[in-house]
Amino acid sequence: MQLFELKIFICILLKKQSHIHLGSEPQNLNCPAYGGVPGTPGHNGLPGRDGRDSKDEAIGPKGEKGEPGLLSVQGPPGKAGPPGPAGEKGTFRSTSVLESLKSEIQQLKAKIVMIEKVASFSHFRQVEQKYYFTDGVEGTFSQGLKYCKGFGGIMFLPRSFIENKAFLKLVVSSGLSSKKPYIGVSDRETEGRFVDPEGKQLTFTNWGLGQPDDYKGLQDCGTITDSGLWDDVGCNGLHPIICEIEIR
Repeated sequence: MQLFELKIFICILLKKQSHIHLGSEPQNLNCPAYGGVPGTPGHNGLPGRDGRDSKDEAIGPKGEKGEPGLLSVQGPPGKAGPPGPAGEKGTFRSTSVLESLKSEIQQLKAKIVMIEKVASFSHFRQVEQKYYFTDGVEGTFSQGLKYCKGFGGIMFLPRSFIENKAFLKLVVSSGLSSKKPYIGVSDRETEGRFVDPEGKQLTFTNWGLGQPDDYKGLQDCGTITDSGLWDDVGCNGLHPIICEIEIR
């Protein structure tokens, strides 16, 4: 074998040996070759470092601003945020509603009790929200006031022509018209100034002709006749007592 060929053979062996030892750095061996004949291609070297890892290179210029996005296109929803703090405890509105219902029930019960009480009398009549009632009990004017108050009412007093007419029907139907029942008017406090049982000025009167006349200065209390007209009489005489209760 010629010396030149021997050099080529030895060079190829060294390259293969270098390739087999994986842990060693590959050797850059240039084997001689015949003139005009390409040599054996060498093995690929290790990849170079990523250009982004370089700290020495200068940062390139900033790119141009992009086109604005479409307003109608909604972006993806963001991540759910942390829960907020607990709010203040709300008012339980049902409590007030329940209390209101209880109050209404109590009022209805009170009305029922009052109506049952009125219905227990032998004679009674209703005019709108007022009830007139009597058992034909007779007494003085002062006794009549206390008697009606004991039932939660007052001595009857007509406050309009309608009430006066309704009261007269009750008086006639109960057979008390001839006895001239008391009505709740008097001028015992101030002569000539008739007031209702609460001391208030009268807003309606139906006095008969020439009445009240305060005969002999002894007539300070009012009664109703069988004609529906009013007359003044003495307050200590015994007359039928008719009471009234207003139920709302």
